[in-house]
Amino acid sequence: MEFADKIRIPKLNGVTMRGPHISNTSTGTLVITGHHLIFSSISEDVELWILNHNIDIVERKLNTITLKCKDFRIIVFDMPYIEQAASVAASIESLIMTDEADYLHHVFSNKTNEHRSLFDVQSQCENLVAGDSMWRISHVNKSYRVCSSYPELTVVPSNVDDNMLIASAKFRQNGRFPVLSYRHEKGSVLMRSSQPLVGSSSKRCKQDERVINSVLGPGKRGYIIDTRSVANATNAKARGGGFEMEAHYPQWRRVNSALERHNVLLDSLSKMIEACNDITCTIDRWLNKLNGSEWLSHVKDTLNAACLVAQCLNQERASVLVHGSESTDATLVLISLTQLILNPECRTIVGFESLIEREWLQAGHPFETRHKSGCYNAARSKVSSSSSSSKIFHHGSGATFLLFLDCTWQIHNQFPCCFQFSTNFLSSLVDHSYCSDFSTFYGNCEADRKKNRYGRPNLWSHFDKKINEITNPLYLPTNNVIWPSVAPFSIELWRDMYLRWSIDQTHQKKYKKSIDDLVKRNKELKMLATKLRNETFESDNKST
Repeated sequence: MEFADKIRIPKLNGVTMRGPHISNTSTGTLVITGHHLIFSSISEDVELWILNHNIDIVERKLNTITLKCKDFRIIVFDMPYIEQAASVAASIESLIMTDEADYLHHVFSNKTNEHRSLFDVQSQCENLVAGDSMWRISHVNKSYRVCSSYPELTVVPSNVDDNMLIASAKFRQNGRFPVLSYRHEKGSVLMRSSQPLVGSSSKRCKQDERVINSVLGPGKRGYIIDTRSVANATNAKARGGGFEMEAHYPQWRRVNSALERHNVLLDSLSKMIEACNDITCTIDRWLNKLNGSEWLSHVKDTLNAACLVAQCLNQERASVLVHGSESTDATLVLISLTQLILNPECRTIVGFESLIEREWLQAGHPFETRHKSGCYNAARSKVSSSSSSSKIFHHGSGATFLLFLDCTWQIHNQFPCCFQFSTNFLSSLVDHSYCSDFSTFYGNCEADRKKNRYGRPNLWSHFDKKINEITNPLYLPTNNVIWPSVAPFSIELWRDMYLRWSIDQTHQKKYKKSIDDLVKRNKELKMLATKLRNETFESDNKST
């Protein structure tokens, strides 16, 4: 079915829009296209474009339609007649249920390929090896024949051949064999994999043992950080998964640092957003709802686990292997946050983009599956409503990447001068990861993105053009390790993200702009003072 066939009413006049901000009300024309919903009011100078895939659920009651979006917006449209509202709701519902591949081909088929070669897999691997003879770039996953969620190139120990990697992959869930993520300046390394398929019979794989044990030199010890609780890891063993047996990995100490799964995070996010949207409740009730969501507790636990990994690498100079079950969610959060804490390069704009490419996109985080449904849809799946449209909830949905960016915001908030990028950059990444005019976050892995040969406009090239908008004027480069506080009073609500549609933040934005202008002016005056000082020094030398 063509997109035009899904649209019953392409254009409707006399529509009143309420939102996305609480006080906004406008009357104008609503236009429905295959990829956007457009509202325009010439008389009130209002124009709103919403990507169809940004709409999480559609609710209708009589002649009123409520759109709840993945970026947390709630927009209400009042139609002239009930029949029109029914047709508009059905059209939007049909469009947002469009298959992802069909939608992408429709949106990106005529766009050129803009890909910054700096972030391709080959470049990432070369930067990671950086001439160290202990590591090599393996082509064992050519054509994704060993692991479908890994890139074609991976960095592995030099003294391990590809046959050992193939055997190790068969012993690891979904073939995700141990690979290098980060080499710390003190000699320790950070690796990731999925769980070993030990099973209730305690199976072993000598090739897998060789891959992991080869990372450590004589007398060295390392840590295996399991992102599951002891109980969950034990249950996984009964189902065919499990954990490394200490007898076969004698140089490694296993530590459980339990983090919640993606579906639990999404449920928690739903409860928090519900609290943030309730602007009429009392302060006690609001705080109870916020605390009951447990979102900030998940943030604290994740930061605490990342600090543990970073401490092993930096303080104890011990290498670390991180894994959970599939290791496409919590593992990637820990791997990324650890590098953010230890590696100052990751706190630059290009470095952070590279981190997301390497540890999320190329590492196989299933963005398409996780972001198929948002927090409103997750809440709707628990409560049926006869007045709502029947949007299907996708059970693979989660909020892992948002958790990572929230944790990044927490560190940024505690160390505002250590990051080259502003918090606006983080907000933009959240929005683009859920729906975007750029295909960077589409698909579940590199194999998906390579298979779909539509044009690939690149998000990073887009940010290059908006460099002034995402640059932090307070940035002062430092090579220091930054240790975020995980004390309860240090963890704050990301107001610019979760309250941006509930509370008017115009004044806060003005204050931030004034501070930015002052900082820029201060830098300009310092440069001018340095220039005048040098000119005076040169003049004095000539006179003598």
